[in-house]
Amino acid sequence: MNLKMGSQIFSEVKIPLLWGERAIIQDKKNRLSVINLSGKKARIEILADAPAKGIDFEPTFSGFKIIENREALYLYDPSQKRLESLSLGLPVCEVSPSGIRIGTNQFSHNYFGAVGVGIAVTPEGIAMGAPLPIGLAQLVV
Repeated sequence: MNLKMGSQIFSEVKIPLLWGERAIIQDKKNRLSVINLSGKKARIEILADAPAKGIDFEPTFSGFKIIENREALYLYDPSQKRLESLSLGLPVCEVSPSGIRIGTNQFSHNYFGAVGVGIAVTPEGIAMGAPLPIGLAQLVV
C-alpha cells in the first residue's frame, strides 16, 4: 500500500497505522477508515469518517462511539480525526495534516518503506517499522 497519512509517507507498507487490532487508513480526501482485523475476516467499522454499514454505533456530541456486544469500544471524532479508546486500553490517536499523534507522542514527516506495519500501537507501547502481527485478518485495499 502506498499512501500519505498526515505528514507521513507509507510506501510498500501492508498496514500504515495499526491501532491495537485495527488498521487505520486515510484517503486522498483526508477521511479516515478503520478496519477491525481481529477476526478471520477483516471488518470495516468506519468508512470515510462515517460508521460503516451494519456496525453498531451511538452518536455523540463530537462524533460517534463504535459498539460491539453492547460495549462501547472507542469514540471517533471525524472533525479532529481523533480515535479515543473507551475499553480497548489504547492511547488516543489523532491524524492531522502536520502529523500523527499517539498519546503524547507526535510523529511528523517520516517515511516508512517496505515494512509490514508503519506504526503499531499496543496497550504496552508504540513500534515503528514493525512486522505484521500473527493471527490478524489480511488487509486488502
